[in-house]
Amino acid sequence: MAEEEKDPLVTMPHGREELIKMEIVGMIHGGESPYDVISHVAKWLEKESGENGYAQYVDEQIRSVYGFALQHVKPMEDELRDVKARLLRIQEAFNSPDFTEEEHIRIGFAVDRHKKNIKRLEEMIIRAKADHKELIMEK
Repeated sequence: MAEEEKDPLVTMPHGREELIKMEIVGMIHGGESPYDVISHVAKWLEKESGENGYAQYVDEQIRSVYGFALQHVKPMEDELRDVKARLLRIQEAFNSPDFTEEEHIRIGFAVDRHKKNIKRLEEMIIRAKADHKELIMEK
């Protein structure tokens, strides 16, 4: 036997996994929210698996279960940030002359719904802060 066969498990590079492991530990040591850690891992898994939309699905589930259902503040604050950003984009569209009157009516409806959603989220966050102990540690 001129050349010994090598065990593929021993010679396989493991840098990809080591990087994500170190990122997770770094986020924990940095006092990041557990939700952010899970989201970060979901993004990595989406990239590695090629399953587009997986990270977004995980984020939506975190917001639904931990935010709205269990009243944890961080996921609701993330949702509030996103709704406010969408409202700004919708308001820009509403102010654009590129749309018909009917389209402006629909866009106006979306603006109103987003404003109501922002108010609802802000009230939910106030109640959650008053009623619940937060899961994350302060940095």
